[in-house]
Amino acid sequence: MSMPSFPPNGADMTQEEALTMIIASIAMEELALSHILNAEGEKLQYILGTLPGTSPCACPHDVLAVNKSVTALVEAVTQNQMLLKNKLAQVLEFCPLPSPPPPACKPEPGPTPCPSPCRPDPCVSQCPVSCSPPHPVSHQVLSCEKSAVQLIGLRERMLWNPDCRLCWRQRSRSGKDICLDERTPAQIQLDPGKTYAVQYALNVCATSPEEGTILLRQSPCGAFTDAMPLHFSIGHPAHGQQTLHYVSVMHPCINNGYSVKLSLMLDAKAPLYVEQAVMDVVEL
Repeated sequence: MSMPSFPPNGADMTQEEALTMIIASIAMEELALSHILNAEGEKLQYILGTLPGTSPCACPHDVLAVNKSVTALVEAVTQNQMLLKNKLAQVLEFCPLPSPPPPACKPEPGPTPCPSPCRPDPCVSQCPVSCSPPHPVSHQVLSCEKSAVQLIGLRERMLWNPDCRLCWRQRSRSGKDICLDERTPAQIQLDPGKTYAVQYALNVCATSPEEGTILLRQSPCGAFTDAMPLHFSIGHPAHGQQTLHYVSVMHPCINNGYSVKLSLMLDAKAPLYVEQAVMDVVEL
C-alpha cells in the first residue's frame, strides 16, 4: 500500500497547519478502519447467507474458519485504534487553548418607567400616557454542520487513460459545501474559503510494469494550497492488484466567491485499470 505524501523538509508551514494535517491524517486512518470493519461484517453476512440475494452455502467448518479470520482482524483493528487514540492525545497537547468566550451580552434595558401621572390613582383607572413596549432582541441561528462526501468509482474495472480525469458517483453526503454533479462526474465542487481533507484509495493494475503520478487538480488554480502528487510504481501484472492510498489537507488561498472544481488526473505513459476506487472529502 502506498503511503500518504508528506511535504518536503523545510516546507513553509505554520504550527497550526502542521497540527491540522496530522489530525486529518488520524481522522482518515479512523475512516479506513471503519471501512475494514464494514467489509468484515459483510463477509460474515455472506458466509451465513444473510445478505440480500444470497443463501447459506457454507459448511460449519467454513463458518468457523471465517469467524476465526474476522476475530484476528478485529483484534488488529483494535490495536490500531489504541495507537491512534494515543497519537491524537499527544497532538492535542500541542494544540493552542481555545480563546475565551466573548463576554455575555448586557440585558436590554426595559421600558422607561411612566412618570408620576402614570402611577395608580384612585380616581384614574389607567395610565393616560402610553408607554412604549420594549423592542424584541433578534437572535441569529448559525449552522455548525460540517460538509463531507464519500465517492466511489463510476463502475468497477474502469480504464483510466493518461491525462484524463477519474469519474465518480456519490455514495453519501452531508452539508452543502461539497457536491458532485452527475453531469460532470469527474469534478467535485468545493465551496472556497474553507479547509478540506482529501483521502482516496485506488485498487489498480496495469497490463505491464508502469510508473506514473496521480495529480489532485483544482480549477481555477490557486484557490487552495497545492497538494503533493502521488507517485506510484506498479510491478508485473502477475503480482495482482496494488492499492494506492493518499491523504492531503487543502488550505484556502483566495476566495473569489466561485466554486472550485477538484479532480484526479493520471500522468503516465500507459492507462491503468481501476478495479475499485473510494474518495472522501471532509470539511475541517
